[in-house]
Amino acid sequence: MDETTTLLLRLLDEYGVRLHALLAKITVREDVAEELLQDLFLKLCKADGLAQAPRPEQYLFRSAINLAFDWRSRKRREFDAAPLNGEEACSRPSPIEHAICREELGRVMLAVEQLPPVDRELVVLRFLHSSSYEELADQLGSTPHRVRALCSKAVARLRKQLDPNQVTECSDVEGPA
Repeated sequence: MDETTTLLLRLLDEYGVRLHALLAKITVREDVAEELLQDLFLKLCKADGLAQAPRPEQYLFRSAINLAFDWRSRKRREFDAAPLNGEEACSRPSPIEHAICREELGRVMLAVEQLPPVDRELVVLRFLHSSSYEELADQLGSTPHRVRALCSKAVARLRKQLDPNQVTECSDVEGPA
């Protein structure tokens, strides 16, 4: 087994569950997340970038995010999302409200896809992956205060893309801090 495969297996053992959950949140499809995780493994086995990356875990997550958004841009359709990890994606009990919430999540993800790559990565890692400002600052070689400002600007750009009169309230977007 070569160095890249060994490193990738170690990283997937450590981060595989988190990667799968992140892919499921971005694609809003559990089945697609499984396929994308397999694709990610195969692509990274063939590429040299992972072994050469100064922070392989950051490279792994960035590759997963890019792969998921590439999939979304190829599909360009509304997603019929199954509940993630046995939990409802929205806190609404009514089926029609749940469907509306899933539709809104699809709209938000399309808007996230249109953000510049750095903003997209910050939004995904902070709000979908629940990375702390400290973790993001460490990854970016910056300060938590600066990362908070960058996230705020990214969210402002995202809000500008979305019509605020059309946004439906779902469960807590930010998740645990």
